[in-house]
Amino acid sequence: MRNRGAGMVSANNSSRLLLDYKAEHPEAYCEILEYIFGEDGIGVNHLKLEMGSDINSSSGTEPCVMRSAHERADVTRGAGYQLAADAKKINPDLTLDMLWWSEPRWVSDVDDLYAARYQWYKNTLDAAYETYGLKFDYVSAVQNERGADLEWVKYLSVHLKSERDCPYDYAGIKVVGGEEVCTWGFADRMYEDEELMHAVDVVGSHYTSCSTARAQQLAREYGKELWFSEASSPMSYGQGTYRFDGTHSGLSDLNGVLDIANRIIGMYPNGGMTLYEYQPVVSAYYDGVCYCQKQLISAADPWSGYYLLDSGFYMSLHFSQFLKKGWAFVDSGCFSDGKPGGDGHAIVDAVYSYMTATDTESGDYSTVIANTTPEPIAYTFRVSAVDKASAPVGVWETRGPDGGSYDAHYFKKISDIIPEEEQGAYTYTVLVKPYSMVTVSTVTPRRTEYKNKEASEQALLTLPYADDFAYENYPPDYLTSRGGAPRYTTDQGGAFEVEQTESGNALVQQITAHTRAKEWGFTPDPVTCFGDDRWYNYSVLVHVKLDPSEEPAKNYAGVGLRYTLACNAVSGYSIRLYQDGSWALLAQDTVKARGSIGDFDPGAVHALHIKAEYNVITAWIDGEPVAEYVSRSESLMGAGRGALYSAYHRNCFSRLVIRPTADAESYITRYDNTDVCFAYEGAWEHQTATGFKHYKRTISQGKEGAVCIVRFVGTGFSLFGETGKAVLSVVIDGGEPRSVQVCETGPREISYRCDGLAKAAHTVRITVAAGTYSVDGMEVIGGEVPGF
Repeated sequence: MRNRGAGMVSANNSSRLLLDYKAEHPEAYCEILEYIFGEDGIGVNHLKLEMGSDINSSSGTEPCVMRSAHERADVTRGAGYQLAADAKKINPDLTLDMLWWSEPRWVSDVDDLYAARYQWYKNTLDAAYETYGLKFDYVSAVQNERGADLEWVKYLSVHLKSERDCPYDYAGIKVVGGEEVCTWGFADRMYEDEELMHAVDVVGSHYTSCSTARAQQLAREYGKELWFSEASSPMSYGQGTYRFDGTHSGLSDLNGVLDIANRIIGMYPNGGMTLYEYQPVVSAYYDGVCYCQKQLISAADPWSGYYLLDSGFYMSLHFSQFLKKGWAFVDSGCFSDGKPGGDGHAIVDAVYSYMTATDTESGDYSTVIANTTPEPIAYTFRVSAVDKASAPVGVWETRGPDGGSYDAHYFKKISDIIPEEEQGAYTYTVLVKPYSMVTVSTVTPRRTEYKNKEASEQALLTLPYADDFAYENYPPDYLTSRGGAPRYTTDQGGAFEVEQTESGNALVQQITAHTRAKEWGFTPDPVTCFGDDRWYNYSVLVHVKLDPSEEPAKNYAGVGLRYTLACNAVSGYSIRLYQDGSWALLAQDTVKARGSIGDFDPGAVHALHIKAEYNVITAWIDGEPVAEYVSRSESLMGAGRGALYSAYHRNCFSRLVIRPTADAESYITRYDNTDVCFAYEGAWEHQTATGFKHYKRTISQGKEGAVCIVRFVGTGFSLFGETGKAVLSVVIDGGEPRSVQVCETGPREISYRCDGLAKAAHTVRITVAAGTYSVDGMEVIGGEVPGF
């Protein structure tokens, strides 16, 4: 079998901010795309797009290109199709695929479901070609990770093959089936149904490196391809976790770099799969969404153009730079003894893990090896029957630091080896260090050095900031080229797009109860968030016009700040105004104050204004103060982005203005609990592979008597993270101990804060006096914010 290479899934809002990189920093956008699709980068050669339906398909909403049966398909909505067009300029041989999580309501609610669904598919294919010249090579027929409708799969295949009214040969589009999680039941159905066997060209499965014997028989005897059609990127924080991951590499643990490398290596010998599709490659959405801290490249700072080549990027180079698409796998050089474990997707207990492929034309060959054990492993190569059996090989290594920078040993050439002839073959030995990976190859990459951007380039989005949604200083087609998407926003529920109204441009929430698609997982009421999550003390003002509704007590528009957890329905603090004149002030999803406005005009434009100043939240409506909430004994939300909220109505937002709070620190610098500004003594448990609600997926828990020491420069600090009740003894700069009662807090919430210190270097010693205490990270105020 031949290596199909690396694929990428662009879905779930994961590519959204790339539109802003393209508009604000086109040079950074081009660099990112070169790293993803270029020969010198990850070399992605297959791109699968979500056919969006305006529901949250995990990390956000992917816009629907057809919101009614009569609407002309608009593939400028979302980033996917535009990304595909730009990627094809870099790699013309890139193949394209598309898959649906949910489908538009006008499709799912009609009697002739198949005809409506096919109309959606075909009109999308037509529009992609008409708008961007895109030709799709594949379409995924089944719903993502849900039971397959086999009759629909056959219907789609037959109709594509018989299609004549199309801009290119739709009969040549191959059909992908399966898309299940860790199972291959679809393969079994193909054996039971000759028409289905004929209809399907590829079978994919998600989050498993293993397949069944019957699935592999499809490849050997029927010529069907098997794909690892949705697969994880690493979810580790290499910059900090090397201190506490148990191996001091920053590469180990569940869903870490070496785990993912083992999944890629094992997919062929244990599954007969030839393509590994990363989901996602680039996280071009804001932190705090479902499954965040999962990427090869992070791109969440479009105002500065900053991006991060994460540890997984360097892991991917071990494959992309040495094993090319079309190379033949060498069965005797492919092996993995790891097995599924942990969360069911991870590869655990692996000792020997290696993958080999060769270019049958040139005779070049490469072997990728991962070692997830605490001991070095020596591999002896015996090479014959390839043209370059006697050729020198280079050894490229990625491993943890030796007391220096966390990435000092990422993708480094460590030796050249000249094989020795022995009984008709050529032999040599390579020693693979503990918790590392190497590639042994006759190929020398064209590019051998990759330099990440400096943290100082991660510039702050400074306040004040305003958006009138007119974009007069941008090209005339700025909005039409991006489906009306406003600058710097990511939708988590609903769809927020700019429209021309009687009073000028406004941001309009598009989805109503009548057009809302069926859920795939969970979608909150419409909400979009925007801006820098280092904003701390600031205010947000926006003008709203409520869409007339038959249920005025349920229709609302709102504005919020300190938004950090998009995976929650509501995050931070917000003020909502309802069509019946009532209002509510919320902390997270809890109402802290209510009221009603006399002589309320539901058809007028109203100003909503909310301000955060340390632990005091104040709200105004039409310039009149309506509520003040002071967080005292309760948990407090720290820094975060702005947000706009809406019910499922076409509510309008205009004249957005964000200002710093006078006489208060406007910004913070955020640190993870594994960063070097933290030190620990005593009984601490450090988890470096936790859930996405924890910052960087890490958290540390200390028992009674445990000590945490933090060092920073600034006027104050806050510790945040999910913890139970505890008593702390806090000593600041060697002063007198102070006893602090910590309340129960949720993820990302502040459990302890201290303001009003002199602007200087400080050392704080925190002892757990009673109970257990967890810390996820620290926010420093009054210090120098990187990039500011």
